[in-house]
Amino acid sequence: MSAASNATGVVNHLDHFVLPVMNPDRAEKFYTEVLGARTLRREGDASVTRIFMKWGENHVGLFSQNKAVMPKRESVNSYPRAAFAIPEKEFEAMSEKLRRESSLVKPIQGNNPLGCSWREGLAFVDSEGNLLEISREKGLQKTRLHHLHFDTTDLQGSVKFYEMILNLKVVEQSGKMAAVGIPTDQQVVLNHVDELSEVTKTAYRGRHYAFHVTDENFHAIVEKLHGAGIEERDEHGEREGRRPGQLGTYFKEPSGFRLQITNEDSATFARHAVSRAA
Repeated sequence: MSAASNATGVVNHLDHFVLPVMNPDRAEKFYTEVLGARTLRREGDASVTRIFMKWGENHVGLFSQNKAVMPKRESVNSYPRAAFAIPEKEFEAMSEKLRRESSLVKPIQGNNPLGCSWREGLAFVDSEGNLLEISREKGLQKTRLHHLHFDTTDLQGSVKFYEMILNLKVVEQSGKMAAVGIPTDQQVVLNHVDELSEVTKTAYRGRHYAFHVTDENFHAIVEKLHGAGIEERDEHGEREGRRPGQLGTYFKEPSGFRLQITNEDSATFARHAVSRAA
């Protein structure tokens, strides 16, 4: 960050994430036929398959795994979970498909602790064992990523990290839960647990959660990471396709989730992914 910059390291929005999948073909079919996503690009070699899907405003990566497996889910009340707001006109049809195709579905309504207390929707498991949520949203034109649920054994330590590194502010805190707000009405919801879930503790190939930032704030966040002694580096192989001026780096938050900051948003990624696949 240059001396002339006034950037404080804020993020624009929560942009995308990558999930581990055991069977790429099955996962692509689930996200396409049940959730209404579309494939932007599919690539890989003998060791890994990467599928990039556009789901509403955001994109989601589905990366196959060499050895790591997803434990069988007995309940949707676990972590991590990613939540999407769904346009009201699309919600019922998607809900019906999920009740038919998902092995585990549970309603979210009122003060149900599975989701944000004011949201109505469904928590469910995808074809690969990843946990997700959808909620009905009046006035919304396109599906969008709304919040993430992470588990932590140190709630205040995790809150401090998001406040210090990403400049986020607590918008709600009660008992064992704290929600830090992102400027675009998005949140990271931190849930205190005595022991991290097996899915949190497992290192899945490619899994990360990405925030979009401006160039100036990218450098300001990197400077804060260095000041806090937190390692950051550009990895996972995507750097090989970086275009001139494209910035991106990865680092871990307190529970071990790998976060990314990048100056490329999902809309830009989608344009280039389609042209690259053509």
